Amino acid sequence: MKVLVSPDFSQKLATLSKDAIGKLSNFISEAENTDMTTFVSSDNYNIAILDEDIYSAKLDTDAGRIFFTVGTDSEGDFLLLLDVASISQPAKAATFFASNNPRTNSAFNPKLNSAINPNLNSAINPRLNSAINPKLNSAISPRLNPAINPKLNSALNYKLNSAINPKLNSAINPRLNSSLNPRINKSYGGPYLYDTGLKQLAYLVRVNDKIDILFEAGGDFRGLLVSARDNIKIEFDIENSWTGFYVKANEKVWLRFSLNNEWQGLLV
Repeated sequence: MKVLVSPDFSQKLATLSKDAIGKLSNFISEAENTDMTTFVSSDNYNIAILDEDIYSAKLDTDAGRIFFTVGTDSEGDFLLLLDVASISQPAKAATFFASNNPRTNSAFNPKLNSAINPNLNSAINPRLNSAINPKLNSAISPRLNPAINPKLNSALNYKLNSAINPKLNSAINPRLNSSLNPRINKSYGGPYLYDTGLKQLAYLVRVNDKIDILFEAGGDFRGLLVSARDNIKIEFDIENSWTGFYVKANEKVWLRFSLNNEWQGLLV
């Protein structure tokens, strides 16, 4: 069975220890020399199925887990490495590893990339583009569109919907699910919320296609992001009060704005 590596997995290899790299090499070698059915059903690496076609494998206590999928193409069976959770002691650093770091990669830095700078690109500036301005477009204003307002739509209200409440759903709580906690999982990678000075403020946990959750660096629940449409997310605090919104700059970068359309940072 051939073994393939996703771009996200490749980016996180640098966070693994030498011991973890060795264990991963053994995992890959064994997969390459075993047929798909036998490999995923073996007792080695504590392989467990998480979803229809997503598996996790435990390398050891220190190295954490890797996540992969399997399938068949015209060349035969394959295993695709998707992600890694490298579990360690909680980090004391204020800044966590980021797969897409705006401090070191100019493509994600609005000061160096005019395409994602709202002061230089009017298409992503709500003061110049009424389509992305909630004050001028009722469809993306939670005050005028109850479908995107958690105070009026119980499906979006974490106080009424346990599936999106991190206190009631351990799978989306980084204090209970270490793979989502950048203080423990040094391979987490983001997305992170930054201010305009590129200081990390919070990190994002995806719940579903409609909801994302923001957590402070220490793991405190900060609020929710609700998708209003493909290029707009609305931010609410823990009281379900509307506090701001995000405009999609590209596939990786979202720009954060206040209710007064002031640019406050980015999510990447």
